[in-house]
Amino acid sequence: MPGRMTPDRSLFCAAMAVALVAAPSAGLALQPLDAFVASARQRNPDAAQARATLELERAQADLARGRVLPQIALVGTYTRNQYSAVFTEPGTPATTFTITPADQLNGTATLNVPLVNLANFQRIASAKTTAEGSERQLEATGLQVEGQVVQEYYQLVANTALVAASTRALQFSRDNLRITEVRFEAGTTASLDVDRAKTDVETQVEQLASSELQVALAARALESASALAPDLSSTPPLADDLHPEPALSTFEASLSNLPAVASATLATRAAEQQAEAERFTLVPSLAASATESVTNATGFTGHEGYYQLNVTLSWTFDLTNLASIRSQDASASVARAAEQRTRLSAGDAIHLEWNTVGADIARSRSARRASETAAHAAEQARERYEAGTAPLLDLLQAQRDAFTAEVTRIQADADLENARVQLRLAAGQSHLAGDGKELAQ
Repeated sequence: MPGRMTPDRSLFCAAMAVALVAAPSAGLALQPLDAFVASARQRNPDAAQARATLELERAQADLARGRVLPQIALVGTYTRNQYSAVFTEPGTPATTFTITPADQLNGTATLNVPLVNLANFQRIASAKTTAEGSERQLEATGLQVEGQVVQEYYQLVANTALVAASTRALQFSRDNLRITEVRFEAGTTASLDVDRAKTDVETQVEQLASSELQVALAARALESASALAPDLSSTPPLADDLHPEPALSTFEASLSNLPAVASATLATRAAEQQAEAERFTLVPSLAASATESVTNATGFTGHEGYYQLNVTLSWTFDLTNLASIRSQDASASVARAAEQRTRLSAGDAIHLEWNTVGADIARSRSARRASETAAHAAEQARERYEAGTAPLLDLLQAQRDAFTAEVTRIQADADLENARVQLRLAAGQSHLAGDGKELAQ
């Protein structure tokens, strides 16, 4: 499940507050997160694969069940014999027996009923458990898909904000260049300041181009994950109220019921049932069959129809039985180790996300204060530069500091909102109402 945004990518969360000023106030806007999550749960390739796997396991369970249910076989044959054989017994009246007719018709109906086959009965239980595990794995895959979409969603919001911020920063740089050129023409500043102002403009042009590239990549990543094209006309604000999360134990209480953990537990049980089935192969099996035959080759019985009843007790043994038992026991041990690993990983994920939220709350609170201070300093530097009481270098440095502080603030806010959602996903709480049970339909 995705967690925090990477430093390179989350850097672009920076300009969210500035972007809100530049974003259009009317018209369409980026779809809500729920829309992308719902689309991804239905159309994401991972979700589709999980649904197909579930259908496969259900079919396998039906196949195993079918092996122990009664079976009916109907067979009809026609045979053209070159020579017929008919026997007539003298008497009054004479009795004729058809041994081999020229046109021979035979029909049989056979009912096979497995009476005792402990190995197959246990395999049915194993297949059913495996199907249940696949259903829980489908839920786990849905949560993983949600985590990916949430990650990409907040990344797109951040990168879109950076474009707006970079555009405003470029405009500030051009304003600085214009003022500096006017002063140079008036002879109140040196050509060095003009060069510095031009360099700052080109730096902002590069930043804007990089920001637009990041938006294009993030939009494509979100569309690939959710199969829903995002509307980039405007983006929602990042305005977390910095409230603390409930205690860690609240999220850890449902650890055993997490879909991934439940799926691993069921996989262990299925492997143990399969191992038990291999042991039952050492027990004899009992089956019965009933066959009704119809023929015009009545032979000496003189009856066109007759039935047969059979009861079969069978038992086989060779060294492969013991090897199969050892193999299934080993598979069960592997499943138990995988279950333990899944349980630990799930607990670690909850612990990580919960502590991440706490750290991000502190980072966001501090970053907001730093951003306010840096923005105030940049405004003072601009006023002093326009009044001619401060050099250009002071203004450029103050603006860079303000932009960096804003980057840090928005990065912290974006990480915080992302971490809150990831925490709930790690605890098995879907972002959608109903916990995404529609995936199992």
